[in-house]
Amino acid sequence: MNHPLVSIIIPIYKVEQYLRRCLDSIVNQTYTNLEIILVDDGSPDGCPQICDEFAAKDNRIVVIHKENGGLSDARNAGLNICKGVYISFVDSDDWINPQYIDVLIDIATKEKADIAISEYIKTTENNRKKQNIIFKKNFSSKDALLRLFSKNNIAFTVSWGKLYKRELFSSLRFPIGKYHEDEFTTYILFYNSKKIVYTSEILYYYYQRAGSIVSTRHPWDILEYLEQRYIFFKEKKESDLLPLLLPPLCWQLLCAYWHQSKNKNISNNYLNKLRFYIKDFQHIKKPLLHYIPLKIFAYIPQLYLIYRRISPLHIRKEF
Repeated sequence: MNHPLVSIIIPIYKVEQYLRRCLDSIVNQTYTNLEIILVDDGSPDGCPQICDEFAAKDNRIVVIHKENGGLSDARNAGLNICKGVYISFVDSDDWINPQYIDVLIDIATKEKADIAISEYIKTTENNRKKQNIIFKKNFSSKDALLRLFSKNNIAFTVSWGKLYKRELFSSLRFPIGKYHEDEFTTYILFYNSKKIVYTSEILYYYYQRAGSIVSTRHPWDILEYLEQRYIFFKEKKESDLLPLLLPPLCWQLLCAYWHQSKNKNISNNYLNKLRFYIKDFQHIKKPLLHYIPLKIFAYIPQLYLIYRRISPLHIRKEF
């Protein structure tokens, strides 16, 4: 069996308490042909020393010490030097099953897939979920995108928990300074793939800490990626995806207007953009539960402001 080199990129910042657990799970993979890239993103704790300690014991490890630039910048630093045929990302407070790479590279090569996706579990050291029946499913690029834009799609959305062919990143990098950076990139990776394979086997252990990036919503970045992905697929003339992408963008624009009014900084910029996008409903299959209230609120925004004050629930309450 061919054993192609796999590059695992780990961005590291202020995770001294969890880093050894993460690195132990990587160096002890049953698949051994690895390039393990540790990107010390200017961590002010003991992480740089731990990285150097592991590198001294394992010649597969490459350490990058750099000034702090954020998660995207750290991942990009790893992408810029990696040599693997395949690439995987692991966050430094998470850990992986000993067979994580073995399973993913096996299904990727057998199915001739550009991306292999594993299931994950949100967990702590003392909380392990029992594995359900394991199944595998192949997706075309279009089917994977439909799954990505549906509910319960976290395993598909995030950058970690996957194995990618290196060429998918030949002209793509993570956006610097953005939260939810996965949302800016995953749909492009799926679009540029011919085949994607998913396994329900739990191989990635996701540990969400209080104060971690994903524990807080960042609504302006959410609005930006919603608009970017809608424009992307509109330009690609992917008409069957637009009904899924347009409503959340329009609701988020309304939320932005509400946020401005709440802070007494009312501007019509978001309303004007909303009205512009609402016109696109004329050219796609209209989800009426979205189209009718959106059109009313776009032209009588006072009704929306009243609605937000009296209703504790909202279709997209990101702000």
